[in-house]
Order: sequence, then C-alpha cells, then structure tokens
Amino acid sequence: MAKVNCWEFKKCGREPGGVNVGQFGVCPATIKGTGEGINGGERRGRICWAISGTFCGGEIQGLFAQEEISCIDCPFFITVEQEEGASFGLLLPGQTHDQKKEL
Repeated sequence: MAKVNCWEFKKCGREPGGVNVGQFGVCPATIKGTGEGINGGERRGRICWAISGTFCGGEIQGLFAQEEISCIDCPFFITVEQEEGASFGLLLPGQTHDQKKEL
C-alpha cells in the first residue's frame, strides 16, 4: 500500500502544479531536499512538520520550533506516527528540538 504524503492528505494545492501555487507558492515539503524519504514519503511529504514554510491551518508555518507545537495535534502527523510506529521519524537529520534557524 502506497503511503500518503501531506499534500495528498491535506489537499493544500501547494504541490508543483497545484491550485494554490500561484497564491502561496510551492510547498517545500513537495520538493527534494534534506529529509527526503523519511517515514516512507515522496520527497519530504511525510515529515512536513519539520520543514519551515509548509501550509497548515490556512497559514504558512515558520520556524521548526514553533511549527512542531502546532503540528502534534494535526491528523496527518498522528496518522504518520501511528503508521510508522517505532520507526517514526520526528526530525530531519541533524535537526534538534530547539533549532531556531529556518531550514
């Protein structure tokens, strides 16, 4: 069974060619970069909570330390955590909970 990525689950329209790209830009979780494939996702689609600039609750999210707090109650975060079990990846390689720089 293929694993669902955040843009498919949330239907945000910020994937390349998506309906909201013109207004909000391409989401960094939908492009290649550090963390690609974590939690079995395509690109960074199953670690979106650790990527600055993702779209949640109608707003583009900021720094990881701020974003993590709002994401732990997200239905997608909870789904990925449950699906991955003990192999769940919370952070990007080299990332810490108190990281303050944008990724």
